[in-house]
Amino acid sequence: MCRVALPTKGVIVKVLAFVLSVLIATALVAAGTALIVIQSPSHSLGLDLVAIFALTVFIYGPLLLGSVTSYWDVRGSAGSRASFRRYLWVVLGIEALAAIAIVVYSVMAGTPIWFPIVFIVGGAVLTVAGLTIGRALHRHEQAHPRADESWRPVSRHEVSRKVLGIAVTFVAIFIVGLVVFGLLGASDGAPSLGDQLTFAFQFATIGAALTAILVSVPLNRRLRSTVGGDFGTIRTVGKVVLGNKEVELDHAGQVAAAKYATIIPTILGFQLSYLTLLYLGLGTQQVRMILGGRNEAFNIGFTILLIAILVAFIPYVVVRIRRARTYAREHGELLASDDSSWPASTP
Repeated sequence: MCRVALPTKGVIVKVLAFVLSVLIATALVAAGTALIVIQSPSHSLGLDLVAIFALTVFIYGPLLLGSVTSYWDVRGSAGSRASFRRYLWVVLGIEALAAIAIVVYSVMAGTPIWFPIVFIVGGAVLTVAGLTIGRALHRHEQAHPRADESWRPVSRHEVSRKVLGIAVTFVAIFIVGLVVFGLLGASDGAPSLGDQLTFAFQFATIGAALTAILVSVPLNRRLRSTVGGDFGTIRTVGKVVLGNKEVELDHAGQVAAAKYATIIPTILGFQLSYLTLLYLGLGTQQVRMILGGRNEAFNIGFTILLIAILVAFIPYVVVRIRRARTYAREHGELLASDDSSWPASTP
């Protein structure tokens, strides 16, 4: 009899927190982009991109900090504390550059004085909120401990099953959407057939994107088990496997890196699928508005922003996937080792 492992309360809380944070971040990006377009008299693309850079940093910097502090132990060892301090200072440094960028934009665009203040203060508030919520979620998980999944390679059958789940979700939501919007189409003034198809496609892509997050949760727990949840260790292993950095590792560390390299390509693939599906759904809405005659600067600007993020993100992730697969292939003999004690906890 097949036994299905149901997600625990802690896992559900974290997944819901992540989904909510991403949706809020996306809404803030859309609202911020609209504000930039409204406040830019010249609508210079180059000038707007400066402001959009600042907007992106102020939103996604705090999101990254919150994700790291909620999932990884950033205080459990000296290496972890040192790694997180460096990580934090890098993010804060980029946010400082974003603050300068938004001030430069405001001066050149002639915006009101409140405009840069809203962006800078908003970014600071989001940073504090991200760190606070992330640590609260980590404490919640520590109060309701659940053993991470033991390491094992990701089989093709496992990947196929997860991909099938995403595909089934897409098809099911698309069909339900067609039925619902088709019933609405029976009344006067209802959306046209083209709009009905577009709406159904939008909801289907967003639903499939959220499913891509859910199916990757067990893999993330399995990945964390390779390094004992220590942030400093995962940073070191990531540098070796994904960054091609020359870092000296002992035998146990090499085994952990090899295990990491067998799992991370699949996780990155699902992350790429999630972002692509989400942005495809959001972009479809913008394209529909543009084709419908609403050639507003916001719709065009937001569409360009979504495309630009994907154009930058997809090659970046693909390169890291290839590096991890190469590392796993070249160090496959290490997986026979029984050493699972790395890293040793350092107070």
